[in-house]
Amino acid sequence: MSPRAPDWPPAAGVAPAHAGGRLAAGAVSPCAILTRPDGQAHGLAGALHAEGIDTLAFPLLHIAAQTDADTLTALDRALRSLASYALAVFVSPNAVTHGLARLVHLQSLDPRTTSGRAAAAARDAAAGAGGHTGDRAGDLWPEALTVAVVGPGSAQALADAGIAAPRHRVIVPPGGPAARFDSEALLAQLDLTSLAGRRVLLVRGDGGRELLADTLRASGAQVDLVSAYTRRAPAPDAAAWAALEARLASPERCAWVLTSSEAVRHLATLLAARYGTRDGIHTPGTPQVLAKILAAPCFTSHARIADAARAAGFDRITQCAPGDENLLAALKTWADPIQVKHDDR
Repeated sequence: MSPRAPDWPPAAGVAPAHAGGRLAAGAVSPCAILTRPDGQAHGLAGALHAEGIDTLAFPLLHIAAQTDADTLTALDRALRSLASYALAVFVSPNAVTHGLARLVHLQSLDPRTTSGRAAAAARDAAAGAGGHTGDRAGDLWPEALTVAVVGPGSAQALADAGIAAPRHRVIVPPGGPAARFDSEALLAQLDLTSLAGRRVLLVRGDGGRELLADTLRASGAQVDLVSAYTRRAPAPDAAAWAALEARLASPERCAWVLTSSEAVRHLATLLAARYGTRDGIHTPGTPQVLAKILAAPCFTSHARIADAARAAGFDRITQCAPGDENLLAALKTWADPIQVKHDDR
């Protein structure tokens, strides 16, 4: 599922139990703790609910559109000169969503595109009757400009915006049992030699890994790095902490779903601030709570995320192949004995 545009509403708490699962009425179902930014876990949550697995929203990243004036100037300059690039790289679905939203916004401000703005207004009216305005970005994207993305989530976000084959060329690492969706896998798909001396646009959020930009530059490409969104640690409120602690009172029935190493580092910081570190100084009574939080199994989709979880103090870590379908399969395997145990009661 593609990320939504900025200004997410606050959301934290246990999703309602679904009758479609295998649990008897009143039984405590297994619960997956979803840590993606608000609004970006609906698809996985729905699939889990269909399997009788409850979810708890505990976002560990807050995503927002870029607002820094200098940073936006650089982003706008790049978006207004897309035709000068040989390749555009989006590092995440958020980069796609916010980068293309900015492109559409710039087009709406251009006085030279009166007819285009009228057409856009007509599409907006159609969207009010059930149509979609996402295709507008596809209309604005140069057909000759190849796009590269790190994984299928970003490719889907591009397709949702109207940028997809056969009209546009999109490079994405291949899937399969041994699939990897990261910078290394994308670089293996690029013809780096052909980019020497040519301009490459790299759209991302604030910060992030430098491997893509460094490797492209080392190959002779002229790389423009632009930021389309910001990432920051959230500040869970009292209700969010209460819901988390209530669920994790039975850690064997809960599982963390960790899909970002940055988010895991935020979690480690939050836990240390609230409970103290596992081997450090604690507020009276909190070591037991922290121990239960860290006793729950966690499921990750990349080795770097698993390493971050281990550094945060988790011991029961399952690394899945990338993709929500693989997370779902692993969580179903974990939840099945819990559900069967309840059924037999």
